[in-house]
Amino acid sequence: MYLTYPEYSNILPGSLSEDEFNKLISKAEIQIDTVTNYFYGMPNSHVLADDSISDYPWLNARASAFKRAVAMTIDYMDSNSVTDSSDVKDGSYSSVEIGRTTLQSANSGGSLSTSSGFAVPDEALVLLGRFGLRYGGVASV
Repeated sequence: MYLTYPEYSNILPGSLSEDEFNKLISKAEIQIDTVTNYFYGMPNSHVLADDSISDYPWLNARASAFKRAVAMTIDYMDSNSVTDSSDVKDGSYSSVEIGRTTLQSANSGGSLSTSSGFAVPDEALVLLGRFGLRYGGVASV
């Protein structure tokens, strides 16, 4: 687990109960792993706990940013009732017009759409990118 409830409460005080947090943490981790290409989630790779207590300030900052991004993703999932990319895509259009028929999303403000297409808020993506944690390439096969 990347983030504990006490850590979450320190980052976003008063946002969610522990039960709500526990329902969303694993789904948020999947979304974060997807946009970071499992930076902290792969065996024999970086270890978040080690970076958090490292003597190097930039490793501490990177670990802190990662945890903040997970917390923001949990909050985003809760406030927008999304848990995966299909929820984001289902509400991402504002309106579609075909002939005389118009379909309009109940969420016409477009608050569900993110630049990544995943259930990760843009603020978290910017934060991850600042510390080199965004993955934009193609994994080798």
